[in-house]
Amino acid sequence: MDKALLAIDVGGSTSRAYLVDSGGRCLGHGRSRGGNPASNDPDFAATSIISAVEDAATDAGQRREIMLAQIALAGPQVRVALPKLEVAFRAIGLAGPIVFAGDLLAMFASATPSMDGYCIVDGTGSGAARIRAGEIDRVADAVGWLLGDLGSGYWLGHEAAKAVATDLDGRSGPTALTPAVLEALGIKSSDKRTLGRPQHLREFIDAIYAMRPIELARLAPLVFTQRDDAAASALIDRAEAFLAADFETIFDPAVPGPVALGGGVIAHLSGLPDTIGAKLRAAGHLPDLRFVTDGSVGAIVLALRAAGVAVDETMFQTIATSIAARGGPLRS
Repeated sequence: MDKALLAIDVGGSTSRAYLVDSGGRCLGHGRSRGGNPASNDPDFAATSIISAVEDAATDAGQRREIMLAQIALAGPQVRVALPKLEVAFRAIGLAGPIVFAGDLLAMFASATPSMDGYCIVDGTGSGAARIRAGEIDRVADAVGWLLGDLGSGYWLGHEAAKAVATDLDGRSGPTALTPAVLEALGIKSSDKRTLGRPQHLREFIDAIYAMRPIELARLAPLVFTQRDDAAASALIDRAEAFLAADFETIFDPAVPGPVALGGGVIAHLSGLPDTIGAKLRAAGHLPDLRFVTDGSVGAIVLALRAAGVAVDETMFQTIATSIAARGGPLRS
């Protein structure tokens, strides 16, 4: 039976799974909902991960002996429904162990095969890490939506929702976020009042509380489409400041980079690269900033390393090109 490795990139909004051979070539690709066990119920998260893995196995076609499963995880490992994953993974051919790594390490490894540098992530969650010798050496934030993730997609969506609430009940001035958010939620403005509140405010409150908290990240894109609005612009400025402070916390002048900038939100923080670049130049380094969309390539890199395979630049390019051909992301 042919052998393979299983690499899984688990984020707050999306889980991606890949079956690869020992040369880093993608054999199968699957995708499902977010599997972060901190922002989702652990059973829900496990079901999402399993769905992505089963899709990858189906996409690969031929059954293979899977030597190990590498999970690059956003969220605390302690909340992972590991027995549920074990049963499902063994059923598709896992013969070896399930190993874990942080999503920040996978995001860094998606940008470069270097063993030293930095990763700043701003997606559903956010934070920054310094990497030495292929391991996370120092982290700032990335503690989840209850404790931080300041400047993240969740944080932006939550703050946007609060701005709408204060606008609708008169505690603040008007903001363009209000009509944008109401339209996104399918709520029409109304002159009718119920229990002392505008009807559309009550519908807005009901809609927000019907969501799982992490789903507030769905509102983050509206902050950027309304960035000329004073309230939205202020939120973007605060998000950039949070991420810059995270980098300041982890920066070591002895480690010049590269710096991976990852996640779906970070590309919209247009002032952040200049801030990071200025910090590196002040320390005497030429900035090497690399944008990536997710940790897919990195999860595969980590799986190969866990299996004892050294990943050089040539293999790194093979991985990125291979998963792009399978419908996965290609580095930007």
